[in-house]
Amino acid sequence: MRTARFQKAVTPMRPHGSHRFDVFGPKIGRRLTLFGREALQLWLRMEADPQVVTYCERPMRISGRSRAADFWVETNVGEHLYLVARLPPGPSAGQGACPCPALEAWGRARSIALRVISPDDLNDSETLCQNRLTMLQYVAARPLATVAEFRTTILSACEGELSLAVLERQFEQIDPAVVRTTAFSLILQDRLACPTIASQPLGPRSQLVKR
Repeated sequence: MRTARFQKAVTPMRPHGSHRFDVFGPKIGRRLTLFGREALQLWLRMEADPQVVTYCERPMRISGRSRAADFWVETNVGEHLYLVARLPPGPSAGQGACPCPALEAWGRARSIALRVISPDDLNDSETLCQNRLTMLQYVAARPLATVAEFRTTILSACEGELSLAVLERQFEQIDPAVVRTTAFSLILQDRLACPTIASQPLGPRSQLVKR
């Protein structure tokens, strides 16, 4: 396996007025600290995106600025540097305007695409964010090997839409927490869908269907 270009944050400093979130990232196998709601939403999206292979929070400082880039991300098709725009409201803020041309040039020289994100685009519902956090907590609590052997069987059981409670009853010989963790890992891999994941809290009545 190729070593990730960035592996730890360059600074632990919390920007003034931002909330602190201490989380565990299953994809990178370590704890990380995030500052601000935007960083939390970006992190949740990366952990829920099957195209994302690995990532690093605050991987580098922006030249000539006191802030750090928000994330470096490696996907199946390349590398990206994510920067949440902190610009005055206006047309440029919503059009991905690059606030740091030198950083963009640095990225081009290394085949790293700069992605400037408007805060307005980080608008996932509170329910979706909480459901993703719930799934990641289950996945982080159990080694992948514990659930890997059940994935194919549970995926097949979801050919027709059924609830999480019914799925757990069908596999009553298995620890319900393992069944639930397996289902959640399949949702995060985009192999199972939960139609109400953005509108209703995950629970026994949540419906699951194979993609």
